Amino acid sequence: MRTKIINARVITQGKEFDRHTIVVENDKIEAVLPATAVGDGCFDQIIDAKGAYASAGFIDLHTHGIGGYDFMDAEGDGVLNALRMYARFGVTGVYPTTMSAPFVQVRAALDSLAKVDFTIAQGAAFLGAHLEGPYFSPAQCGAQPPDQLCAPSDEEYKKLINEYSFVRRIDAAPELSGSMQMAKDLALKGVISGIAHTDADAQTTLLAADAGYRIATHLYSGMSGVHRENGFRKGGVVEACLLRDDVYCEAICDGIHLPAELLKLIYKVKGADRMILVTDSMRGAGLKEGSRCVLGNKDTGTPVVIAEGVAWLPDRSAFAGSVATYDVLIRKARDYAHIPLPDVIKMASETPARAMRLSNKGVLAAGYDADITLFDENIEIQLTMVGGKTQYER
Repeated sequence: MRTKIINARVITQGKEFDRHTIVVENDKIEAVLPATAVGDGCFDQIIDAKGAYASAGFIDLHTHGIGGYDFMDAEGDGVLNALRMYARFGVTGVYPTTMSAPFVQVRAALDSLAKVDFTIAQGAAFLGAHLEGPYFSPAQCGAQPPDQLCAPSDEEYKKLINEYSFVRRIDAAPELSGSMQMAKDLALKGVISGIAHTDADAQTTLLAADAGYRIATHLYSGMSGVHRENGFRKGGVVEACLLRDDVYCEAICDGIHLPAELLKLIYKVKGADRMILVTDSMRGAGLKEGSRCVLGNKDTGTPVVIAEGVAWLPDRSAFAGSVATYDVLIRKARDYAHIPLPDVIKMASETPARAMRLSNKGVLAAGYDADITLFDENIEIQLTMVGGKTQYER
């Protein structure tokens, strides 16, 4: 099938181009050219963008759920419904994220993903699984259940990555016994290691980067910063991750988890090439203010309440994950943190693709997958195309 998208304001690779045409051949982008450079030709469909922005589709590296579903529920139908809902907000690819729980529940979540026939699924594409926990520090557990935390066991994580080849990332606190070796073992299998929920100091974190840790999970949330020990200042995880050029930094850019000045600081230090926008959304994403729901498995998880645009633990002692949809991240990064839109889009598409070593996604250019999002000045999603097929149209 051959498709032509006309009258688009193309944003790709940190640049904006007015009045461009995008040609799609089946599931690939054939060309992105000025409007005058593309003739009438023979097309099966022509989509008029009507001056809307067009970019590579958004990739959410870190999301636990949306629209009332959590991936820890381990229900195939719920996975399919979630993928359709992600597409409504411009997301063309997701990494479903688990959380700290008994391994039988983590395996059930992975089993549910393994059983889904993604060749017939609609909505955003399943790009692989992300295990957030249980290898975390109790001192920085946040909403992760402290009674489920443990140090990495090579027997356990090796079983997981061998049995579930679609596991693409595992997070851990690098100060725990076995965490450094885990990163080295995962690297041999092409699995990314993330630094998360950790109370390590800067020196340990720098050693973790040497060992292969490549993503800082939701920077500032659930990790140590500069502190004093016996009167002497010591750097924390935050400072070490900002310092290392080879570490990508996630940012929950919902305007709530991080104030504008910290978002600006991450952007100033890491730039659009190393800063990644993530929702870290739980099942409350897309639900109404005041809704009550559960973080984690619907039967055994933690009750939360949605208020002031975020999910809270019942006693309001900590956030329990965001309820942001991906369009919110784009809007907040531009209007709240005042980051130029071309860089914002890079942090939503090209940079996450590069962090996860996806050579065929994240760029609107010839030869890349035809994952395309159209949106207006208010970041209202007009159309989401995944693999050359329209999965959402307003």
